[in-house]
Amino acid sequence: MSPRGLERIRGHEAFVSKTYDDGVGNRTIGYGHMLRPEESFPGGITEAQARELFERDVARIVNPALERIKVPLTQNQIDALGSFIYNVGQGNFSRSVLPELNVGDHKGVIARMREFVRGRNQRTGERITLRGLLRRRGEEVALYNAPEGSVSAGPPASDWSRAARRLLAKGVQTLRVVGLRCSFDHCRQSRSLS
Repeated sequence: MSPRGLERIRGHEAFVSKTYDDGVGNRTIGYGHMLRPEESFPGGITEAQARELFERDVARIVNPALERIKVPLTQNQIDALGSFIYNVGQGNFSRSVLPELNVGDHKGVIARMREFVRGRNQRTGERITLRGLLRRRGEEVALYNAPEGSVSAGPPASDWSRAARRLLAKGVQTLRVVGLRCSFDHCRQSRSLS
């Protein structure tokens, strides 16, 4: 994976210093590190510790899965698949995407990736569609389809995450992205008043 691909994953996951529920009942910390039974971080972790956990997770989860790919890929495709694997795990990748990929069926790869937008609420057992996964799969598919050497039109996911956190801290509640123009409700209102 490229440094930019790793940064995209960290951006999707976002750094959280304390243990939290990932939305489907998994105890998580740092950059999406799912706590193993023997792990406990009662005082939280630093960003440096989170990066260390992240690097170990990539080495343990993503790299072995990428090594099983038998067809040539662009760096964008590798980075997209790395993000997907980090999020859904080796098993789901190996059962769903890898067979399509290793026969060169790129449309099948995309179709399989788009199926992974639901999670199980471990408290209720209910399967639910998660908006964050819909967005992430869309970004991964766009990156997978991007030509070699191209860059995305928007900033890396980490920039969006940091910006969103700053805006939420300032009390901004509604944000819609429309091209590259300001689309905050208060911006449009202030423009119409001037």
